[in-house]
Amino acid sequence: MALEQLATLVAVVDANGFAAAARATNLRKATVSQRIQQLEKRLGVSLLVRTTRSLRLTDEGRAYVEQARRALEAVAQAEQVIAAAKRKPVGVLRVTMHAALASTLFEPVVLPYMANNPDVSVHIDTSMRRIDLAREGFDLAVRTGIGPLAESSFIARRIGMTPSAYTASPRWVATHRGLRRPEDLIHHPTIVIEKAGRHEWSFVVNGRTRVVPIRPRLIVSTFDLGVRAAVAGLGVLRSPEHFVESSVVTKTLVPVLAEWTPPPVEVYAVFPSGGALVPKTRVFIDALTTWFEKRRQRLVR
Repeated sequence: MALEQLATLVAVVDANGFAAAARATNLRKATVSQRIQQLEKRLGVSLLVRTTRSLRLTDEGRAYVEQARRALEAVAQAEQVIAAAKRKPVGVLRVTMHAALASTLFEPVVLPYMANNPDVSVHIDTSMRRIDLAREGFDLAVRTGIGPLAESSFIARRIGMTPSAYTASPRWVATHRGLRRPEDLIHHPTIVIEKAGRHEWSFVVNGRTRVVPIRPRLIVSTFDLGVRAAVAGLGVLRSPEHFVESSVVTKTLVPVLAEWTPPPVEVYAVFPSGGALVPKTRVFIDALTTWFEKRRQRLVR
């Protein structure tokens, strides 16, 4: 309301009359007159001196119009900034994801994104702590295998699938020769990421999913601890592939039961709801989705 009144006052002054201002702004003359009256009533001063033939500003009106022009210009500039932000990615993109996933995505996704969007700065958080996205100003979280969202004000969009792997240390494999089929796991120690309910793992056998019970020796809350336990020889670990990729490369972990491919793990982009995504976030999510799809196609081949 205040901005409408300011704009109307400036239009009346520029057009040197109410009728001309109404034509210039496509408003009814009565509307123009009403806005000026409301503005003067709110301020408690007369801004214009009207006669049947002329219109002039009072001293207060002259000072007020000068400031009104500056205010309207500031609003126009602010809207231009928002319009530009809606057209192309700009600003700071704050993303949180697990360190192992960030390492996997860094060269194929993050670096090309920054090269293609020079007006965006990127902040990637890989801390283990629980992060409040909205309160801490994060635009996006990339999560694997999430359950129901604790906050209804957030949206989880599936952006792809990542392969799973069953691994163990070479020393453990050398001393546990009896692990040949998924059903054999009931006789071997396993490392489980904490969850409620029964302890069981899924395998894909001849294109069908088979669920087998397991005997956890260690239950931990993070995959980091699970990988360290597996490297230490405490048992078999099931995890998304990216968590054990570096350990497999250095041969501190080796695949087991590789003939029975574990079901892939879903990967989600989690972000605050409340309107369309700004370009910096939307473009990054699109880049993630494209990379996961290309990876899936390579695995299928």
